[in-house]
Amino acid sequence: MVDGRDKNNYVGTLVGESTSSDFLLAVAHESIREQDIIAVDAELGFPGENGEVVTGAESVRIYAKVQRIERLNPLFPREAGHELAATRTDPLDTVLSLSREMVTAVCKVLGVESLTGDRGGKLQQLRYPAKPATTAYLPDSKDIKRIVLGELDEKSMRSLDIAKLSNRPDVDVHVDGHAIVTRHLAILAMTGAGKSWAARRIIEQLAEKNYPVVIFDPHGDYTGLKDLQGLSSRVNIYFAQFPVLEEEAETVAQIIDTLAYELSGPMKTRFDDVFSATKSFFVDDDTEMKVREKWLAELIGKHEIQRYRVKPDMWLVANIAEAGALAINNEDDDSKQKLQDWGWREIRRYNRTDMRTLEAIRNRARRAASVLSRMEEINRRIAQGAKPLPTDRTALVDYGQISVVSLAGYTSDFQATIYSIVADSIFEKRVSGNLEWQVLFLLEEAHYFAPARAYTPAERRATRTTRQIAQEGRKFGVGLTLISQRPSRLDETTLSMCNSQIIMRMINPGDQRFVRNVVETLGEDEAKMLPDLDVGEAILSGQLTGFPVLVKMKPPESQGEREEEDAFEALEKTRSQNPKETRERTTQGRMV
Repeated sequence: MVDGRDKNNYVGTLVGESTSSDFLLAVAHESIREQDIIAVDAELGFPGENGEVVTGAESVRIYAKVQRIERLNPLFPREAGHELAATRTDPLDTVLSLSREMVTAVCKVLGVESLTGDRGGKLQQLRYPAKPATTAYLPDSKDIKRIVLGELDEKSMRSLDIAKLSNRPDVDVHVDGHAIVTRHLAILAMTGAGKSWAARRIIEQLAEKNYPVVIFDPHGDYTGLKDLQGLSSRVNIYFAQFPVLEEEAETVAQIIDTLAYELSGPMKTRFDDVFSATKSFFVDDDTEMKVREKWLAELIGKHEIQRYRVKPDMWLVANIAEAGALAINNEDDDSKQKLQDWGWREIRRYNRTDMRTLEAIRNRARRAASVLSRMEEINRRIAQGAKPLPTDRTALVDYGQISVVSLAGYTSDFQATIYSIVADSIFEKRVSGNLEWQVLFLLEEAHYFAPARAYTPAERRATRTTRQIAQEGRKFGVGLTLISQRPSRLDETTLSMCNSQIIMRMINPGDQRFVRNVVETLGEDEAKMLPDLDVGEAILSGQLTGFPVLVKMKPPESQGEREEEDAFEALEKTRSQNPKETRERTTQGRMV
């Protein structure tokens, strides 16, 4: 046997037509499975001086992957099967041959390596096909690990231990972390297939390398990272208040339209003035700010303003609109002058009609502020123990730090806006050289941050941000990991820039077609497997590994905020915590 082959590893013999890209294998029964990696040892010759072939010039090993397995019994024709079905006859009660099966595997060539030279793991392109009637066998786990890793040493700084081969659990699969953080990664799967599970495993591996990560988390899937021993001091969770005064007037007006009632044409015209005046009213000088707060509290009759201080939020927009309306209604020249000095330049030209417009703006802004405050409160409650999002966004990025921006409780539009503000700021600092650390952005539910069709200003801005990072981030040390359960709703340009993919179970035909069209390294046979993958199974594709492989993702150590729990177990758990109250309710129900 050549180089350690033995009879127990035999899987079949090459038959029929063999090419440099694929071949057929007559299979020993039950010896292989689809997606198995097999090997064929061969002797390849080279042309001599006079054109003759020099045989035995080099011993090589050809590696291939089993794409599909076909079973056929030529002695049990289809017509016989129909006859047995019609007469309800068990095939075992007949004289038909049931054991003469021919099992054939279609195998795709992965590459070739020399058995005489340095076997570093990088496979070369096969340029001459293997000989029919050559024996194929299962390589040992050490060889498989080597070719899956390629030139990547599993002990190197860039190696991430994330999975095992699905058909060979004894083979650990390490991937190239450099490809993930610089060339971008997409994790695509249907709900419940294990996307966040896989993402947390990757984050935990990156944390071991101290790589900075900023996670935009719509559902609380990553808060459990803080509970891991060794990570608790390095994971910072932030609740995200919507930064109203950092937005454009048009965007804030759209928010009011969405959360309250639509602003009319005259309201939108005057809203620009109100918003500009609000931004000018809010200053960094604390002494000056107290003077302004005292004046505003007395004018609009809200003395709690002095006690709780004003914040740069929608409530302040409503209060400034009310202050303007009262100054006009009372013909209060002193108040008009103060508002003008503080940035409301046109206030003296306003008339009684404008006063009613300002009152309408106040009412809508207050309603929007109430809804926005409710969303922010939900966000703070879900992100328990979280810090407020810092004004200096670069504070989210540091050596060894994982920053989780909690977006739970907000609508998708607000999530997109908060994301684009934070990501834009950090990316700009990297481009200008004012942020020394590289960073990876992880976008859970990425179709909200880079939708295929952006209908609102917030979605359009978020898509521009994500697309720019996808196209230019590599040059500035900013990487992307996109996670989505609806890949067909993702911006195609952004997804096509992700050079590595982890693709898990996917049933929706539209999503399957989209992924097949966008992911160049995903073959037709791999695409057909997507609906049948088990939870946690994935196809790794692209630059993070040498070639597409079917793996079982290793479980992360951390848990999400709301890991799915058996509904009936949860019900009984709740009952056990309130036994007396439950008994009383049950008894009353029976009496009725």
